[in-house]
Amino acid sequence: MNDWKQAWWLTRSEWSKDRYQWLWSAMFMIYVGAMGGVMLYGQREESALNTISDSYFLLMIPFQGFIFSRRSFRYIQEDSYTQMLTYYRRLPISAETVMWGRIQQALLAFIFNGIFYYGALYVSVMHLEGFRWDQYLAFALTCTGYGILITGFYIFGEFLHTGKKYLLISMLFIPVIVLIAIFIRTMGGNGLQYAVEISKTWGLLSPFMWGSLILGFAVLWLLSRLTLRKLSKRDLS
Repeated sequence: MNDWKQAWWLTRSEWSKDRYQWLWSAMFMIYVGAMGGVMLYGQREESALNTISDSYFLLMIPFQGFIFSRRSFRYIQEDSYTQMLTYYRRLPISAETVMWGRIQQALLAFIFNGIFYYGALYVSVMHLEGFRWDQYLAFALTCTGYGILITGFYIFGEFLHTGKKYLLISMLFIPVIVLIAIFIRTMGGNGLQYAVEISKTWGLLSPFMWGSLILGFAVLWLLSRLTLRKLSKRDLS
């Protein structure tokens, strides 16, 4: 509990350093959501755009777990995440507290960014699907579960690698996602459309939604524990 309270102090401290980060994040999410709506509308016709739009959603949904601050923009040039960890290691703050703080920031970012992302997505195209509020919330939570799962891998990269290596790992994520989208398409499936349909059928009782959330939080917790073990051995000099 003490680690959680200290982590909340870290979260408030980090988010008070850049007053414009909320604005940049909101603008980016509105843009990403609107572009996703355009792609999803094009997906109504069977074409090569289907695979592109699936890849787009799989890549962009995890970005909801970030608030776009100066640190996130400068992680390559300044290795800002390593600098942050070095600074906290000098203070009487445990690695567990730092990890809890990062998880708090990610979860709160999903809430804040999700309002703008799914709002823009709904206005651009999803209103055509005839969602009730609970059905659309189920769809948003289904996607969020996937985003939380991938966030665990991003935190792993942030805490254990330099900025340049973290960028390389993130770039390798792109072809993996594209291959997954192609595989789903060749099997005759459509993950996004399936999430829409099952959310409309089950609402907040959707087994797909609950499975996505449970799996997402489970992977985030496991990767966080693994990251903490390796972080204690990492040389930050």
